[in-house]
Amino acid sequence: MNSMNPTKTTTSACPKCLRKVPAQVFERDGRVFLSKECPTHGADVALLASDASLYWNAGPEGGKGCCTSNHSCTMIFEITERCNLSCPTCFSGSSPHLNWQMSFEEFERKLDALLAKGKRDSDMVQLSGGEPTLHPDLERMVALLFERGIRKVYVNTNGIRIAKEPDLVKRLAAIDGGRDRLQFYLQFDGFEERTHALIRGAKGLSPIKRQAIANLHEHGLYALPVMAVTRGVNLDEIGAVVRMLIEHHPKMNTVILQPAFYAGRYENEQLVERLTLAEVANEVSKQTGGLFLPEDFGPIPCSHPNCFALAVAFVRDGKVIPVSRYFPKFATWKDPAIAPTIEKFTDRMPQHMIETLAEDDMIDSLLDLMGQSDESANWADYKNFVLIGIKPFMDAHTYDQDRVDRCCVHVIDREGAPVSLCEYNTLRRPRGLL
Repeated sequence: MNSMNPTKTTTSACPKCLRKVPAQVFERDGRVFLSKECPTHGADVALLASDASLYWNAGPEGGKGCCTSNHSCTMIFEITERCNLSCPTCFSGSSPHLNWQMSFEEFERKLDALLAKGKRDSDMVQLSGGEPTLHPDLERMVALLFERGIRKVYVNTNGIRIAKEPDLVKRLAAIDGGRDRLQFYLQFDGFEERTHALIRGAKGLSPIKRQAIANLHEHGLYALPVMAVTRGVNLDEIGAVVRMLIEHHPKMNTVILQPAFYAGRYENEQLVERLTLAEVANEVSKQTGGLFLPEDFGPIPCSHPNCFALAVAFVRDGKVIPVSRYFPKFATWKDPAIAPTIEKFTDRMPQHMIETLAEDDMIDSLLDLMGQSDESANWADYKNFVLIGIKPFMDAHTYDQDRVDRCCVHVIDREGAPVSLCEYNTLRRPRGLL
């Protein structure tokens, strides 16, 4: 066995019994792994990064950012368990056979309680499920969130009703009122029918996804494609999805790539050779002909550095200019000369996402935006950017308590309490602790 270089110690979980156990993160042959041993079920080793240069060691503090003890960048309400698909990859185990849904009254009560406890500064609320568009009170819930002062609302959807019922889209657009407050996390795994058949367990979804995008754009609403990237299925479609993002700009400005993880119904024997953030970043580079580079992807200051990686490009006159490569590298964030910029960036993230990414004359509008208030910011400039995010959710194999402690994406549980999404999916959902 080749020698290993210990990186840190943490707490993880046994994949079989979910008991929390001590764990070690180590580097070997340029890759990063997490190892642990359960007294009952033995040892387990999981790949965290296929390229150690794209794994960021935050040290004992876990990476300071906006996600302090009572902050949630994102609050997720799972308003129904019912879905119109039974995806083999579903981490929540939703299906057409489940009937639970949150009443409007319960939703209002939980929302008001959270706002009263200091969650009013959350950057967004996501309505999820199951399939949230199946909820009979979806429109009332969206309207209520805006009435309560929530800045951004995202509907996490497979797009089927969005594609088939343009009147629903029209009504939702009327609630938004042209203010770009309402967006749609659209399940979009690629273009091949085989992709949808394997990942979603259904046929004929490819044209439905494209129609959903068309309906949203027709009514001035943003579609944010979210791709569950799976080895041997759609890994080779990343480039096509990125090109779709650029072709649809400015009506589409963000795509999220989520490496498949072992939660809910998802099963795959390739535990050690799982897809990682680093491999996805390298595939983006390869499949865009080097337009984006792996080093264009870096952490954002508002959470643990290994929870999200972002690449940003400036789009002008049909030209795409990656700019996040000019942002200070993570290793320099504590430098006294850099720290004020990072702190200012954190204060405005993720609400503006990209205001302080560079100091270069070809992206002066970034700096201009940073100097403006929310009210005076020129959002036409903001829409000149496209963002590619990689979100590597954890499962029991990769569970790292340091990341959970810095988590800013919180599910609201059945009691109304915010819980880290990865903790919820890894330790609570399998035990029925919803």
